[in-house]
Formats: sequence, C-alpha cells, structure tokens
Amino acid sequence: MKLHQRLAQALVAHETTHLYGLVGDANLFMVNAYVEAGSGRYVACTHEANVVLAAIGFAQTTGRTGVATITHGPALTNVVTALTEAARGGIPLVVLCGDTAPGDLQHLQNIDQREVVASTGATFIEMRSAASAIEDLDRAFRIAAHRRCPVVFNMRVDLMWEELATVSEPVPVPAYAMAPASGAQLEEAAGMLASARRPLILAGRGACSPEARDALIALAARIEAPLATTLKAQGLFGGAPGDIGICGGLSHATATEVIMQSDCILAFGASLSKHTTEERAYTKGKRVVQILPDAEETPRLDTPSLRLIGDIAGTARAFAELLDMAEIPGSGATAGLAAKLTAEAEAFATVPAVAQTAPGTVDMGPALRRLHQALPRERVLVADLGRFVTTAWRNLPVTRPQDLVYTSHFGGIGCGLGQAIGAATAIADRPTVLVAGDGGFTLSGLSELVTAVREEADMIVILCNDGSYGAEHVQFTNRRMDPALSMIARIDFAATCATLGFATVRVTDAASLDAACTAIAERKGPVLIDLRLDPEKIEM
Repeated sequence: MKLHQRLAQALVAHETTHLYGLVGDANLFMVNAYVEAGSGRYVACTHEANVVLAAIGFAQTTGRTGVATITHGPALTNVVTALTEAARGGIPLVVLCGDTAPGDLQHLQNIDQREVVASTGATFIEMRSAASAIEDLDRAFRIAAHRRCPVVFNMRVDLMWEELATVSEPVPVPAYAMAPASGAQLEEAAGMLASARRPLILAGRGACSPEARDALIALAARIEAPLATTLKAQGLFGGAPGDIGICGGLSHATATEVIMQSDCILAFGASLSKHTTEERAYTKGKRVVQILPDAEETPRLDTPSLRLIGDIAGTARAFAELLDMAEIPGSGATAGLAAKLTAEAEAFATVPAVAQTAPGTVDMGPALRRLHQALPRERVLVADLGRFVTTAWRNLPVTRPQDLVYTSHFGGIGCGLGQAIGAATAIADRPTVLVAGDGGFTLSGLSELVTAVREEADMIVILCNDGSYGAEHVQFTNRRMDPALSMIARIDFAATCATLGFATVRVTDAASLDAACTAIAERKGPVLIDLRLDPEKIEM
C-alpha cells in the first residue's frame, strides 16, 4: 500500500467524517484516496484560509476535532491567521499540510514550515518517515483532542508514493476524564458558598455537556441561585428556572442587576474574560470560585479567589453533597426573579418598527430583530467581527451553546464565511446564519460562496452593509475627522452574489425587509440579505 493511501485510511479510522481541503501536489493523492474510500465527505474550498476556518466551524458546532488539508509553502502562509484563530480559541484541529522534500533548496515553494507554524501558537508534528507516519498522525490527533489546540501534521511530498512493507494500525484517541475536585480546596470553596447571601452560578463553554448542565441546574436549585452563562455558552440553561442569560457586556437589565448584587460567583468552565466580567466590574469585591474541566484550559484571563480543577458535573454534585451534610439552607436569592425575567422576555419578543435612517437604508437593530423572528428558532449563528457584532449577538440569540460559532479570538475580520461553510456542511438539521460586515465579507473571498452553493448548504447570509470599515469609521468620527479613508466603494452584493448562485434580497426599507423574511421562509438554497445601513447612524 502506498503511503498516501494509508494516510487516507487512517483519517477514516480517526472518524474523519468531513475533510476540508484545497489540493496541491503534496496532498492531492491522499485526498483522492480519501474520496475513493467513500467513508467521509470531502469539502473543497477555493482558498486555504477558508479550508482551515471551515474545519474550525466544524469543530465548534460538533465538539469534535476538525480536519483540514493543504499543500506546502504559500498554502501554509495563507492559513497563518486561521491557525492563530484556532490556537487562541482552544479549537481542536488537525491540518495535514504538505512539505517540500528536504534538501530541495531551489523548490519555489520551500519555506521553514516549522517556524511559520510556531508563529501562530499551533503545534507542529513532523511526519518523520513513511514507516512512522501513522504513529505520528495518531499523536497529532491525540494532542489536538486533549490539549484542545490546532496541530499541523507536516508531511513530505517525496514520501507520498512510498510502498509500506508493514502496515501499522491507527490508535483511536483515548477518552479523557477528570475526577471531581476534592480535598481542602473544595471544602474552602463550599465554605465561601455556604456563607453567601446572593450566590450566582456562571457557566462557560467548558461546562456545556448535558451532564454538566443537569448538575449545575440541580446545584442552582439547591442553593437557590440564578444561572448565567458566558456568550459562548449562550442557551445552555434555556427553560431552566432562574436563567438570566448572558453575563457580560450583552447582559440585559435584569441580569446586570442580579450580577451586581451577587456576592459569590461559582464560575464553571469559564475563562473569566474581560467581556464576561465587564473589565472586572462584575467580579470586584466578590468571592469568585473558578472550576475548570482540565489543566489545559485556554489562558486564564482573570484571577479568581480560588481555582479548582476537576470534572464539572462531579464537582457541582460534590458542592451539593457538602452543603447537605452541613445542612446549609438555600439562599433565597431567586425570590421574585421569575416575574422580572418574564417581563424581559416579553419586551424582547416585541419587534420595534423598522424605520429608515437615511434614504435607502434601515435601522440595524430593529431589522435584525425582525429577521430573528423570521428565522427558524433552531439555527447556528456565525458572526464575523465588526461594529455590528454585539448587535447581532444580542438580537439573534441561539438556543444551545454549540450553535454559536465564535470567530473573534484573534480580532481579525473576514473569518466568518469559512467557519459558516464548516458549520453548514456539518449540521444538517438547522440552517447556518452568517452575519458579516461588507468589509469582512469582501475580505473573506466572495469566491468561497460557490463552495456553499456546490455543497447545497442551508446558509443565510445577513450582510450589514454600511459602506465602511466600521471600527475605523468610528475612530475618525470620534475625533471629528473626515472618515473618507474608512469608506468602501459600494458593492452591489445582491447582484454579485446572485451570479454565484445565491438567492438575494437588497433591504432598503420596511417593504424589502418583508421580502427578505419571505425569502428566508421560501429558501431552497443559500440566501443573501443585503442590509443597507447608514454608517453615521449605527448603534453598537
């Protein structure tokens, strides 16, 4: 068996149901063997950056390791931003990357690939030889899964056609399980909780398993504490009593009041970023106990009063057992909360009138709220980065954490389209909604839209089109300077995307917004909604 064939078989053994790629001379035979095996789906993209971003979108929505493949040299340099995004976000990813033959110093695409990968924060695994290739690939999958990070598997082009005398079997990634936190630190944390008058339970993306959800809801009921989530864990406690929604800059009025009044926060699986703590305004003067599911959690972004490492569900149950043993009563902190939360929900369900701002433009917030009501309740949301993003997160909520694809770990615009393609090809029972600005959408490569059309993706693109680079426009106008340099030539996205196979609607007023809602309901393929906005009148 040739090495490229064995690598393809190993991908199947590692349960690679989706392989995202762009072929070149270093990986095309492996990809061909994977496709011929017929055990998985190969999704061909038009740019290497979107190959890796699509694998990131797959990983975020499925909770599994994303797998991508590219060739060598410029293909690798093209994915530096995407790899950094994955490294900063703690995304499990394996990128099978070709490399030129060692010693071929005049190869046009030769570059020190190890150094390129090192600059991104991703892990680099060398395929040492044809004989060791499967062991090396196994290691790449283990590291990606257990450390939750991107791994570049570097495979030399000159080895792809080597005949393997012996065939080693791939070793599946072993299950990884932590024991609950225990000992003196757990007892100290339970003491903090026992003395709290207004405790709050906060859950992050590291606490989003069904078992953890049930255990945290049970603990909240035991201590009579409200439940909150980070943005990335949005929807985790949907339908549970005392669910106040997101903790952070997106908190609604009732949530903000509850958070500010709390005196002890149990943060399960949350990194406590400045966006969650509102630059520590929400944690100042409070006892904060952080419980993380393993020692490989992404960088700690705030310092809690106490940090525990252990299984989330087991630790939550251990807290309840200690409180029961000590006969600690409930706090009463949720008294009267239900009525306030009901009023908040009713207010959100009321859609304000969609007014024009300038001629031919609409007010973004009400327009997104109207589209929220037109969209299926169950959907995946991918929000690119831009000044529209907080408004999108606020007005297009998801009902479960894995349906929120976060694209802003590295602060680059243009990462949304690739991740939306990964989500839309991975998730078949609900549409994927991409919200992007015109600058980021153009940067992401409009040619990638043909991938969505070819894959028959159930994708709805909402384009916040204000004709500007928003952050730069804000900086110019805040200093009372001419924002001309931040402006983008108006692109007729509706006409352009229609030529690529999208159904399109240009929204300039209330009537065309109604037409967009109809297009969502009647869609038979990808849809683009071009929201025309006034760059001078966008509230973030």
